[in-house]
Amino acid sequence: MNILFIGDISGSDGIRAIKDNLAEIKNEFKIEFVIANAENTTEGRGLSKSDYEVLKKLGINFFTMGNHTWHQSDYSDVLSNDDIVRPANINNLSTYSKYGVGTRSLNINGIKIRITNLLGSSITFKNSENVITNPFIYLENLILNIEKDSFHIIDFHSETTSEKNAFLCNFKSKVGAILCTHTHVQTSDNRIVDNTAYITDVGMTGNSDGVIGAEPTTIVEMFKGERKFFKLSTNKGRYQFSAVVLKINNNICEEINRILIYENNIIK
Repeated sequence: MNILFIGDISGSDGIRAIKDNLAEIKNEFKIEFVIANAENTTEGRGLSKSDYEVLKKLGINFFTMGNHTWHQSDYSDVLSNDDIVRPANINNLSTYSKYGVGTRSLNINGIKIRITNLLGSSITFKNSENVITNPFIYLENLILNIEKDSFHIIDFHSETTSEKNAFLCNFKSKVGAILCTHTHVQTSDNRIVDNTAYITDVGMTGNSDGVIGAEPTTIVEMFKGERKFFKLSTNKGRYQFSAVVLKINNNICEEINRILIYENNIIK
């Protein structure tokens, strides 16, 4: 089985990248199932119901999310679907935990696949404390209580490369794939370690001319010391498409290969 995992879809350029490339990629790589991180899809923050429906029609089968899961007003409608997971390691006392689930078991063409979404401890929520529980402890407990015959894919949505590397060290051989997201820049360290496929960041599917998909003006001004804060808005222009392909056989990943397409300049 070949599974395509698409990194952080961001804004309208990200949707356009999906529209222009997904069908061809599915055909070329004989993809049987498509997963996408969609937490930045709607203007860079969250996933609206209308954008969710557009992405479904374009051929995405399943969605993972991240720290912007709850930004759009209709997030509860989106999270009520059975083809999406939001971060699992959310404090049960938090309002963020009241909708959706963080892990799902699927049967795809007779093969059991589990998909789990986790937030790294290095990510923070503004004006909120104790929202994120420890992702290492959460996954250790989950593994103890699930069936062992599924290929388990983790979308680890984390801020730092060190936390992502530590996650691999702790869970190699215990899960099928650790596909990290959030930092939007595709890394070239895709590899298989003790039967666990890994990449530090799958990359972003969105505008390629800004700052990790965002309009650069206020961000550049902040780094130059001309302002204290930046305004986050998606940039418009050329896109990039970032993803990885997992080749799975008998619940073991035999290959993890990167895809990086810049509009009008294809790199694979």
